[in-house]
Amino acid sequence: MSDKFQSDLKKLKEYTIEMGEFSITMFRDSLKALNDMDEKLANDVIGRKRKLAEYNNNIDEETLRVLTLYHPVASDIRFISCISQMNTSLYRLGRNGKDIAKLITILPNTPHLNVFKNIYHMGDYVANMIADVLEAFRTGDISKILDLGKRDNYVDNLQETIFRESFTYMMEDSSNISRCIEYVMVSRYLERMGDHACLMGEKVYFMIEGKKIEFH
Repeated sequence: MSDKFQSDLKKLKEYTIEMGEFSITMFRDSLKALNDMDEKLANDVIGRKRKLAEYNNNIDEETLRVLTLYHPVASDIRFISCISQMNTSLYRLGRNGKDIAKLITILPNTPHLNVFKNIYHMGDYVANMIADVLEAFRTGDISKILDLGKRDNYVDNLQETIFRESFTYMMEDSSNISRCIEYVMVSRYLERMGDHACLMGEKVYFMIEGKKIEFH
């Protein structure tokens, strides 16, 4: 393939990494905003949705352009397939961050129930999983993603714990019901993002090693 093709792939990789860092920050900030009930930060996160959509659309268009113009084969096809999955998952990560931030307008401005500690921990844990996948994509070092399956199981167990704790709070006091329903919804977002971390990890592994692996 031409030098121009390799240059285009490099730019596409760099842009995807940029999107990943943007999405992870957006997601982390949404959790911080919810934890602190920080309306200003929440509105800032919500406002980033346009930039997120711009990343998503530009990567879609550039991927299609590269496929149409160069007709890549072998390892380059694996790379482009990986980009496509990461674009989808990172966009979903940012969108979930926006939805989490919007909860500030729904939840009462009172201290969180104790169950929220597990939600915040779960969100931080998932964000670290995705950050490790992005780093593997950037460097080609797969060592940090080989345990994604185990980490995803931990995320699943956290979701079950949050559901049980939330249900207990709802049974103890009916005034907790609406708040706990939102907590459970957030835990579902986070569980799904753990799945997306695994999906991206599988594509990154295949891109680098040329062999398929399942993390979930």
